[in-house]
Amino acid sequence: MPESYAYILRNRPYRDRSLLLDIFTQENGRISCIANPTNKRGKIIVGMLQPFRYLHLQWRGYSEVVTLIQADEQGRHNIPSTELLQGLYLNELLLSLTQQHFPLPELFNAYKQTLHRITKSDANPQALMRFELFLLQTLGYEINLYCDDASGEVINPQASYRYIPLQGIIKNTADIHQDDGFILSSNLLIALRNLEHMQEKNWQELRGFLDRLIRYIAGKSLHSRRFL
Repeated sequence: MPESYAYILRNRPYRDRSLLLDIFTQENGRISCIANPTNKRGKIIVGMLQPFRYLHLQWRGYSEVVTLIQADEQGRHNIPSTELLQGLYLNELLLSLTQQHFPLPELFNAYKQTLHRITKSDANPQALMRFELFLLQTLGYEINLYCDDASGEVINPQASYRYIPLQGIIKNTADIHQDDGFILSSNLLIALRNLEHMQEKNWQELRGFLDRLIRYIAGKSLHSRRFL
């Protein structure tokens, strides 16, 4: 019987008293499952099946939608109300960008660490951007911070560049169609080599770049991002 540590990304009512859950697991990636929880003592307590709770789950089936058999809470992230939108945005990122049944254990650990960071009262948007960068890298959208992917030339501090999905970083020249890819400065590419020393202007530019790239990959604007 499959089992894994997991987080609930989203829960929705499903027939009578059942729930349809979108779950991010450590061993199996993102899966959808049906749960029949109770309000009393049992193998699945309805109060456990909430976002930001660290769970150990067992389920039955190997189809697109499986059946949850048991849920045990291992801990929870008590996210302050002021940071709750950040947590919801993390969940929406995973729902919108990851494929079902595709194991991403390192991304699972990064998600867990990011939830831990945003539970702190001094949480800031940089925690989200660090996660977004790792998510994009994990999904194959890695950014070359040192060389032009077309020419092989070292990044020129005086030039601007475009990131074109499936092609990489390319110097922004007149012969490149202005609708191709997403523009970013050489200053940002250089700054990204050391996140600990990024300046505020670099983080601001990165925020705009990430928004455009994620919107392109997801094919839509993420609802929770509008409120951050």
